[in-house]
Amino acid sequence: MVAHDISHADRLRVTAAIKKAEAATSGEIVVAAARQSDDYVHVPIHIAAGVALAMPLALPWLAQFFPWAAVPLLWILAIQFLTFIIVAVVLSYNWFRYLVTPKKLMHKYAHRNAAAQFLALNTHSTNGRTGVLIFVSLLERYVEIIGDTGIAEKMPKAAWQKIINEMLPLLREEKLVDALVLGVEHCGAELAKHFPPDATNANELPDRFILLH
Repeated sequence: MVAHDISHADRLRVTAAIKKAEAATSGEIVVAAARQSDDYVHVPIHIAAGVALAMPLALPWLAQFFPWAAVPLLWILAIQFLTFIIVAVVLSYNWFRYLVTPKKLMHKYAHRNAAAQFLALNTHSTNGRTGVLIFVSLLERYVEIIGDTGIAEKMPKAAWQKIINEMLPLLREEKLVDALVLGVEHCGAELAKHFPPDATNANELPDRFILLH
């Protein structure tokens, strides 16, 4: 499921889960999902350059199949250039590009996006610094939960990781909304333990489900 496939009813379902969770805590939960955190267009170029540079290493092995004993320098440069073009073009197609992009790199970009969205969505702007961002990047199958400084003082990262581990199987099954609702419910339960609602329990951040493009 990609972000633009989410129905209005599904968005309302996530919003309702946020409202219910926040009713039991002074914490503020923000939920955001991105279709992807980067297009990774640089990856095919890097791979193509590496393959092209490595081509001369294969020439001694290829020489046994050709009548000449040595390949002229200009031919080597031409072979490298053509190799670069062919590999770069083939890997530029979305399916191939995402297939060859290392998961570690994808997660690095998704983490960077999560950190940026934490600030962009004003999750850090609550009076008690008790904002929590639940961020999902669909292409990367990545989930991150970021708590503001007030949250981090009382809650270990292990608590968030447990929730993330529960969300990921649903995300891999393309059950985005189920994953988000589960994440909101469990985050709300954890926040309620450490941050019970105060006298006003003001709603400082929007409860809506935010879809990033």
